[in-house]
Amino acid sequence: MKRNILGLFAAATAAICLIGCSRKTLTFQPSELAGLKNPSIHILADQSRALPVTGSFGWGYCLFRVARQPGNQLGTLGERLQRALLASLTGKGLAYTETEPDLLVSYALASDAAIDETDLNKAYGELLATPVDVAETSLHYKRGVLILDVVERKSKHLLWRGAIMAEIDLSWPEERKQERCDAAVNELLRHYPKP
Repeated sequence: MKRNILGLFAAATAAICLIGCSRKTLTFQPSELAGLKNPSIHILADQSRALPVTGSFGWGYCLFRVARQPGNQLGTLGERLQRALLASLTGKGLAYTETEPDLLVSYALASDAAIDETDLNKAYGELLATPVDVAETSLHYKRGVLILDVVERKSKHLLWRGAIMAEIDLSWPEERKQERCDAAVNELLRHYPKP
């Protein structure tokens, strides 16, 4: 059983969020990935500074909008995402720490409902100094999206946001779901620090 879950991402390519910070949105169409068809990758990156590839990272927020189905447990989804993120980010030279990391890595997953900037800003709470202005950017993610954010912990500045949207094969075997998660995270983080 396949469910067509297409994502939509619309963003301004001009300066947003903070005065003097240049953010650029780029879109990529990679080939099919494990259990994902017609993937589309959208990267929003701060072009005003070099993004860190050394130092430490820890977890920020997590936000799930997924349908409750047998075998679809949020704890398991979170563990899969964290395993994939740990492997990919440590492979880039960053080190994981639970106390006072340089960067906070947050993730949001939607397969049952949309996620927009208001939802992401609420999930951040005080972790983000200046929330992205919904009216300015019109960022909106429909179902079938994984969003990864990298925020500088001390300044609370959003440095990088990546989103992958795709049609998800819901019949993908349980024993291969980590493979699908790894493929999505690796393809997305292939564009970090710069697209």
